Amino acid sequence: MPIDPAQRHQIEQDAITAMWEGARLTACDHAIALLREIADLERDDDRDVILEANADGHNDLLSRLKAFLVQHDQ
Repeated sequence: MPIDPAQRHQIEQDAITAMWEGARLTACDHAIALLREIADLERDDDRDVILEANADGHNDLLSRLKAFLVQHDQ
């Protein structure tokens, strides 16, 4: 028995919603991992996070944060 167009449309919308929610949950997991990494960073006497950079001024964590934000900016 064929599915009527309204049911087909609802099934397609449910599938799109499920994919979107899965992507958002994955993004949240990545954000939590980055935040935990920040929380574990060394702090100075004022409890400010110390972000170290290599000789070229590059900081991997900040680069990864920027890439995350660019990827998930919607």
